[in-house]
Amino acid sequence: MWTLALACAFFLFIHLLISGTTMKEQIIGRIGGVAYYILFSLLSIGGLIWMGIAFAMALGDPMNVVLWKSGTFLRVIGLLGNFLAFLLVVVGLTTPSPTNLLALRQLPDKTVYGIVRVSRHPILAGIGIWAATHLITNGNLAAWIFFGSMLALTALGANNIDRKRLALMGDVYASIKRRTSIVPFVAIIEGRTAFAPEELGVARMLLAVSMFSAIAALHELLFTARAI
Repeated sequence: MWTLALACAFFLFIHLLISGTTMKEQIIGRIGGVAYYILFSLLSIGGLIWMGIAFAMALGDPMNVVLWKSGTFLRVIGLLGNFLAFLLVVVGLTTPSPTNLLALRQLPDKTVYGIVRVSRHPILAGIGIWAATHLITNGNLAAWIFFGSMLALTALGANNIDRKRLALMGDVYASIKRRTSIVPFVAIIEGRTAFAPEELGVARMLLAVSMFSAIAALHELLFTARAI
């Protein structure tokens, strides 16, 4: 269990205290941008693998206290939540977004467009929903440490990105923030933007549904636990 806690702390550290602060610029100034991003990617992949292995080991640890047993209702909520998470992540990955520096030059004329209407951080929102649904359907201490860390990272990471984009884009991003939300559908419910499903893209939606269906069917084989 302590190995899992250490792995999660390491993953949070490199993302929030290095990538999310001025330490990033200091490191880039010393070793260069390319070297930094290669090193950071390797550390992130290594940290994620470490977390996954430590989580699997922690499930059999005597310290892994079972807090509750998830019933049918929670599992149905989890399945629906994961479906939404896949839509947000897959559509978010394939749609230009003002929160993605690599996609800034490919943005449509209207920066609040498509999945950005649902959440201006669709990928982080999707990962956050995935973490939250796994957290409530796995009522044990190991799950709370693992998925709780991922949930915290997405929430804090979204605010860090907002701060950076606001400094970079100024009033343009301030306008985007006023018309969008981090939590999915909040801006739509509050009337700050309109829901436009036709902007999401049929191909993107079908890809997301296909990937969700494949992972759900293979979940037990891949992760030793049934999704349905």
